[in-house]
Amino acid sequence: MPVAVNQKPRQTPYRKYRYVVLPIIPIFKAEKPTDDDSLLDRAVVQGKYIIQPFKSDSGKSELRNIPVILKPEGTIWHHGSLYLLSRASEYNPPSDQTLRSTAKALVDYINTLTADQVDYLSTPLRKSLRPTYHYRAELEERINGNLLAISTANSRISAVVNFYRWMKDRFDYHPTQDLWIDEKRYIRYSNRQGFSSGKEVITTNLHIKQSEQVNTGEYIVDGGKLYPYCEEQQRALIKVMFEIQNTEMILSFLVALTSGARSLATYTLRISDIVNPEAVKGTEVSIRIGRQTAVNNKDNKVMNIYIPSWLNRLIYIYINSERYQRRSRKAEQPSDGAQYLFLTSRGNPFHISKNDMRRGQGSPIQDGNSVRKYISETLQPALNKLDSPFKFRFHNLRACFGMNLLEEKIKGLPVNSVAYSRALGKVQQRMGHANRTTTERYLNYRENKELTFQAQSMFEQHLQDIAENYVYS
Repeated sequence: MPVAVNQKPRQTPYRKYRYVVLPIIPIFKAEKPTDDDSLLDRAVVQGKYIIQPFKSDSGKSELRNIPVILKPEGTIWHHGSLYLLSRASEYNPPSDQTLRSTAKALVDYINTLTADQVDYLSTPLRKSLRPTYHYRAELEERINGNLLAISTANSRISAVVNFYRWMKDRFDYHPTQDLWIDEKRYIRYSNRQGFSSGKEVITTNLHIKQSEQVNTGEYIVDGGKLYPYCEEQQRALIKVMFEIQNTEMILSFLVALTSGARSLATYTLRISDIVNPEAVKGTEVSIRIGRQTAVNNKDNKVMNIYIPSWLNRLIYIYINSERYQRRSRKAEQPSDGAQYLFLTSRGNPFHISKNDMRRGQGSPIQDGNSVRKYISETLQPALNKLDSPFKFRFHNLRACFGMNLLEEKIKGLPVNSVAYSRALGKVQQRMGHANRTTTERYLNYRENKELTFQAQSMFEQHLQDIAENYVYS
């Protein structure tokens, strides 16, 4: 605890605030009784009020997987919990993962203040004693002690600021001193066509500044730091996976390698996305993902991914095999579409859809833990035994697809030519990049690294040769 921030001794040990996730919350409102019999038919009388069914801004009469923050003695922290409930009730509510992250940030905030005997509603004249500035100083201490990343600290500060903004609007809460000062910043970015543009954003003086990290060329920034595997590593990975002989992991990894699909999209694919091979025309099968489909995508973005027709055929064989049928018989039917393409031996999806009504109801939320367990306990130990071992992350498969596709599209084309620009546009479209800058990072990586990548069509032929000799039953 920074000495200059609070002279009171920290209370240790102390009982902590915590959050729990409620699987389902019916929404209602209390009203005074009326003479309208139609309303009374759907209401419950409680004392002087009637409890009336109510719908959120998104049209839902019940909310699912909502965090509730509890005080140390087990009662509800009303301000924090009502804020989370209001977020969940919005017209376009955040995901349950985002709500849990917000709850975690608020719990850390209130526990820090409680330990240092700081009232979260107080606004002292001295800036360093105000709860928000006190918390920022505490986060800086953790950063300096290598206990917390700056990005994580700023994420928590953002959650706290949004909480207080809501408090000012929702309650008769008028702090006598500023809890922060809003600041305007102008940022530049490249739009979808690759042209430079700019926009004004609002930040606060609580934001912890960090020097911009210089990319040394060892990775690609695309929704995180991606490390593409060179041709030798990609071939070694495939060889090891077929030696391990986990059918579901083989097929799902092949989907990611040949389409660039993220883990979220890969493991929420449905059997209805696979086409009878006799009906396939051409060399690829298009699958729609994102909003208004059963397949999830990052930020609900609507786009098409494409898998090779030979992989569609192998997956079609698999979902009609006894192995898949055994898993399917153990599985419950999803509420939002056809059965999941990839199921665990117990019949659970590897990643349950955000719109599946079974999500978090009576069992932990499946969010890829089984895949991560396979990677850490089975795949990575096998890769470590190679002559040239390397660290594996599922998201890097997307980078491999991007690099291989780029190699195929631009090879032999003159730089700065119209054909070259069109080729980059095709890669951007297949990767689902919002702007050209992200796609160009793959190009920069290719130019800076002395690694060999194979054209996607050549690599897919290699995958097909190996995959077609495997028994999917």
